[in-house]
Amino acid sequence: MSDKDKEFEKQMKLEFLKALHDKKTKTQGERSSYVMSKFAFITGLFGLGALRVGDINFNMLLYFIPVVAIGYDLHIRAADLSIKKMGAFLRSDPQAGTTETEKAWERYSAEHRDKLAHWANTLFSYVIILAAAVSIYVLQGDGKSRIFYIWFIVWLFISIISHSMLWNSHRKEILKLDKGG
Repeated sequence: MSDKDKEFEKQMKLEFLKALHDKKTKTQGERSSYVMSKFAFITGLFGLGALRVGDINFNMLLYFIPVVAIGYDLHIRAADLSIKKMGAFLRSDPQAGTTETEKAWERYSAEHRDKLAHWANTLFSYVIILAAAVSIYVLQGDGKSRIFYIWFIVWLFISIISHSMLWNSHRKEILKLDKGG
Protein backbone atom coordinates (compact mmCIF):
# COMPACT_ATOMS: atom_id res chain seq x y z
CA MET A 1 0.00 0.00 0.00
CA SER A 2 1.47 3.35 -1.02
CA ASP A 3 1.87 6.30 1.33
CA LYS A 4 -0.86 8.09 -0.58
CA ASP A 5 -3.25 5.15 -0.05
CA LYS A 6 -2.36 4.98 3.66
CA GLU A 7 -2.98 8.70 4.05
CA PHE A 8 -6.30 8.37 2.22
CA GLU A 9 -7.36 5.47 4.49
CA LYS A 10 -6.34 7.44 7.58
CA GLN A 11 -8.37 10.42 6.39
CA MET A 12 -11.39 8.18 5.71
CA LYS A 13 -11.18 6.72 9.24
CA LEU A 14 -11.07 10.20 10.74
CA GLU A 15 -14.07 11.30 8.70
CA PHE A 16 -15.95 8.15 9.70
CA LEU A 17 -15.22 8.74 13.40
CA LYS A 18 -16.36 12.35 13.10
CA ALA A 19 -19.56 11.24 11.34
CA LEU A 20 -20.14 8.57 14.01
CA HIS A 21 -19.71 11.10 16.82
CA ASP A 22 -22.06 13.50 15.05
CA LYS A 23 -24.60 10.69 14.61
CA LYS A 24 -24.30 9.81 18.30
CA THR A 25 -24.98 13.41 19.33
CA LYS A 26 -27.90 13.69 16.90
CA THR A 27 -29.40 10.41 18.16
CA GLN A 28 -29.15 11.61 21.76
CA GLY A 29 -31.19 14.64 20.73
CA GLU A 30 -33.73 12.42 18.95
CA ARG A 31 -34.11 10.24 22.04
CA SER A 32 -34.77 13.32 24.15
CA SER A 33 -37.26 14.59 21.58
CA TYR A 34 -39.15 11.27 21.65
CA VAL A 35 -39.40 11.46 25.44
CA MET A 36 -40.81 15.00 25.30
CA SER A 37 -43.22 14.05 22.49
CA LYS A 38 -44.38 11.08 24.54
CA PHE A 39 -45.20 13.38 27.47
CA ALA A 40 -47.09 15.78 25.22
CA PHE A 41 -49.03 13.14 23.28
CA ILE A 42 -50.04 11.20 26.40
CA THR A 43 -51.15 14.41 28.11
CA GLY A 44 -53.28 15.20 25.05
CA LEU A 45 -54.84 11.74 25.10
CA PHE A 46 -55.71 12.11 28.77
CA GLY A 47 -57.35 15.45 28.02
CA LEU A 48 -59.36 14.09 25.12
CA GLY A 49 -60.23 10.92 27.03
CA ALA A 50 -61.74 12.95 29.85
CA LEU A 51 -63.76 15.10 27.41
CA ARG A 52 -67.52 14.83 27.39
CA VAL A 53 -69.73 16.74 24.97
CA GLY A 54 -73.39 16.21 25.77
CA ASP A 55 -74.04 12.48 25.64
CA ILE A 56 -70.79 11.77 23.81
CA ASN A 57 -67.74 10.91 25.84
CA PHE A 58 -64.28 10.12 24.58
CA ASN A 59 -63.05 7.91 27.42
CA MET A 60 -62.45 5.02 25.01
CA LEU A 61 -59.34 6.95 23.91
CA LEU A 62 -57.82 6.18 27.31
CA TYR A 63 -57.54 2.52 26.30
CA PHE A 64 -55.03 3.56 23.62
CA ILE A 65 -52.60 5.19 26.05
CA PRO A 66 -50.53 2.01 26.63
CA VAL A 67 -50.31 1.42 22.88
CA VAL A 68 -49.10 4.98 22.29
CA ALA A 69 -46.63 4.62 25.16
CA ILE A 70 -45.25 1.41 23.63
CA GLY A 71 -44.93 3.12 20.25
CA TYR A 72 -42.89 5.93 21.76
CA ASP A 73 -40.94 3.51 23.94
CA LEU A 74 -39.92 1.55 20.84
CA HIS A 75 -38.53 4.72 19.26
CA ILE A 76 -36.80 5.72 22.50
CA ARG A 77 -35.36 2.22 22.82
CA ALA A 78 -34.10 2.21 19.21
CA ALA A 79 -32.32 5.52 19.74
CA ASP A 80 -30.88 4.40 23.07
CA LEU A 81 -29.58 1.12 21.65
CA SER A 82 -28.11 2.93 18.67
CA ILE A 83 -26.15 5.20 21.01
CA LYS A 84 -24.96 2.24 23.07
CA LYS A 85 -23.98 0.28 19.92
CA MET A 86 -21.83 3.19 18.80
CA GLY A 87 -20.15 3.24 22.19
CA ALA A 88 -19.57 -0.53 22.10
CA PHE A 89 -18.06 -0.24 18.63
CA LEU A 90 -15.77 2.61 19.64
CA ARG A 91 -14.49 0.83 22.75
CA SER A 92 -14.04 -2.69 21.42
CA ASP A 93 -13.77 -3.02 17.65
CA PRO A 94 -10.15 -3.02 16.43
CA GLN A 95 -11.24 -1.40 13.16
CA ALA A 96 -12.81 1.57 14.99
CA GLY A 97 -9.56 3.50 14.96
CA THR A 98 -10.32 5.18 18.28
CA THR A 99 -7.65 6.39 20.66
CA GLU A 100 -6.87 4.52 23.86
CA THR A 101 -8.34 7.44 25.81
CA GLU A 102 -11.66 7.19 23.99
CA LYS A 103 -11.73 3.40 24.41
CA ALA A 104 -11.06 3.84 28.13
CA TRP A 105 -13.87 6.41 28.38
CA GLU A 106 -16.34 4.16 26.57
CA ARG A 107 -15.39 1.20 28.82
CA TYR A 108 -15.74 3.39 31.91
CA SER A 109 -19.12 4.66 30.74
CA ALA A 110 -20.41 1.13 30.13
CA GLU A 111 -19.15 -0.09 33.52
CA HIS A 112 -20.59 2.87 35.45
CA ARG A 113 -24.02 3.39 33.98
CA ASP A 114 -26.57 5.04 36.23
CA LYS A 115 -28.36 2.17 37.98
CA LEU A 116 -31.71 3.96 38.03
CA ALA A 117 -31.72 5.78 34.67
CA HIS A 118 -32.99 2.76 32.76
CA TRP A 119 -36.10 2.81 34.94
CA ALA A 120 -37.08 6.40 34.14
CA ASN A 121 -38.97 5.82 30.90
CA THR A 122 -40.42 2.51 32.08
CA LEU A 123 -41.68 3.94 35.36
CA PHE A 124 -43.32 6.78 33.48
CA SER A 125 -45.05 4.24 31.23
CA TYR A 126 -46.30 2.29 34.26
CA VAL A 127 -47.55 5.48 35.90
CA ILE A 128 -49.48 6.53 32.80
CA ILE A 129 -50.94 3.02 32.37
CA LEU A 130 -52.14 3.04 35.97
CA ALA A 131 -53.42 6.62 35.64
CA ALA A 132 -55.31 5.59 32.49
CA ALA A 133 -56.71 2.58 34.34
CA VAL A 134 -57.92 4.73 37.24
CA SER A 135 -59.40 7.26 34.82
CA ILE A 136 -61.21 4.55 32.84
CA TYR A 137 -62.54 2.99 36.03
CA VAL A 138 -63.78 6.30 37.44
CA LEU A 139 -65.21 7.57 34.15
CA GLN A 140 -67.12 4.31 33.66
CA GLY A 141 -69.34 5.38 36.57
CA ASP A 142 -71.53 3.16 38.69
CA GLY A 143 -72.91 0.93 35.94
CA LYS A 144 -69.89 -1.36 35.53
CA SER A 145 -70.88 -4.66 33.99
CA ARG A 146 -69.14 -8.00 34.23
CA ILE A 147 -67.96 -7.55 30.62
CA PHE A 148 -66.37 -4.24 31.61
CA TYR A 149 -64.45 -5.88 34.47
CA ILE A 150 -63.23 -8.73 32.27
CA TRP A 151 -62.17 -6.38 29.44
CA PHE A 152 -60.60 -3.94 31.90
CA ILE A 153 -58.53 -6.61 33.68
CA VAL A 154 -57.39 -8.18 30.41
CA TRP A 155 -56.46 -4.75 29.00
CA LEU A 156 -54.55 -3.80 32.15
CA PHE A 157 -52.74 -7.15 32.31
CA ILE A 158 -51.71 -7.03 28.63
CA SER A 159 -50.58 -3.41 28.99
CA ILE A 160 -48.39 -4.09 32.00
CA ILE A 161 -46.96 -7.36 30.63
CA SER A 162 -46.19 -5.72 27.26
CA HIS A 163 -44.29 -2.90 28.89
CA SER A 164 -42.48 -5.33 31.19
CA MET A 165 -41.39 -7.47 28.25
CA LEU A 166 -40.19 -4.38 26.35
CA TRP A 167 -38.19 -3.18 29.37
CA ASN A 168 -36.68 -6.63 29.96
CA SER A 169 -35.69 -6.99 26.30
CA HIS A 170 -34.08 -3.54 26.33
CA ARG A 171 -32.09 -4.31 29.50
CA LYS A 172 -30.83 -7.60 28.01
CA GLU A 173 -29.64 -5.81 24.86
CA ILE A 174 -27.79 -3.19 26.90
CA LEU A 175 -26.13 -5.81 29.10
CA LYS A 176 -25.08 -7.75 26.00
CA LEU A 177 -23.55 -4.63 24.45
CA ASP A 178 -21.80 -3.71 27.70
CA LYS A 179 -20.27 -7.18 27.91
CA GLY A 180 -18.93 -6.85 24.38
CA GLY A 181 -21.49 -9.08 22.69
